[in-house]
Amino acid sequence: MNFIKLSKKETGLLFLLIYLLAVIFGVIIFLLLEKFTELNVILNAFIADLGMTIIVFAFSLLTKNSSVYDPYWSIIPPVIIIGWIIYENISLSAPAILLLVGVMLWSIRLTYNWWKNWTGFKEQDWRYDLIKEKTSGYYLLSNFGAIHLIPTLVVFIQLINAHEVIKYQGSVNILIILGFILMLFAAAIQFIADKQMFEYRQERESKQTCIDRGIWRYSRHPNYLGELSLWVGLYLMYFGAGNSIDFNIIYPIAMILLFLFVSIPMMEKKLEDRPCFSEYKKKVSMLFPYRKQK
Repeated sequence: MNFIKLSKKETGLLFLLIYLLAVIFGVIIFLLLEKFTELNVILNAFIADLGMTIIVFAFSLLTKNSSVYDPYWSIIPPVIIIGWIIYENISLSAPAILLLVGVMLWSIRLTYNWWKNWTGFKEQDWRYDLIKEKTSGYYLLSNFGAIHLIPTLVVFIQLINAHEVIKYQGSVNILIILGFILMLFAAAIQFIADKQMFEYRQERESKQTCIDRGIWRYSRHPNYLGELSLWVGLYLMYFGAGNSIDFNIIYPIAMILLFLFVSIPMMEKKLEDRPCFSEYKKKVSMLFPYRKQK
């Protein structure tokens, strides 16, 4: 089948089928583990998450396009959280409701932005092409490991904190409120940044220019700032529920390191070819919004 010739509507239906199959497969794995093993619900959900990742990876191979995995980042986390709530019959407290609202707003916005920018199977994320170019001899492994498995692992460990928050039956406190505000900030700044970037791309005369408008005048990667804000906000809610610092602080730190040492350097390496980027980099902060100089 020639997937490149599919219309956007047809690819939308295909993605719906792929992720529906992945979720069904994940649910079956989870229920079988719950019935025949004595593992806890978090570990069972993790194994089910790996199973769903493998299904999506298989379709990435079938379509010869690893961007099939792109919406996984935003679609599966709320599925897992809601699955825990239903299976464990959790009575939602106010903090749990706030967490759900924050995660759902982030998920809907990110999925919508992915779909708005989806151009079809004729191309995939440039970072995947770069990985393929650098690991051509063992691309099958790097494709599964770097593109599919590592993001699944890094996101899932954040959900461990989410599981503790949805089980928390206490009242709202200042840390939980701050965490929720940070999650709202994440969705808002990403929405604004994506809208400004979309409008800029429609108006620019050359791909060799650098955006210097709106929030992009003050942060080179406001969308990444929003992404990190979500997971830090989630941890603040977890901290507010447990009221103690423990090993789980490693989870948002792992996400921060992923962006600081992988995602951002890859993006900036790509932008270095633009004549304007060197000057833009001198003026604009990498993450936190401020101008370095007038």
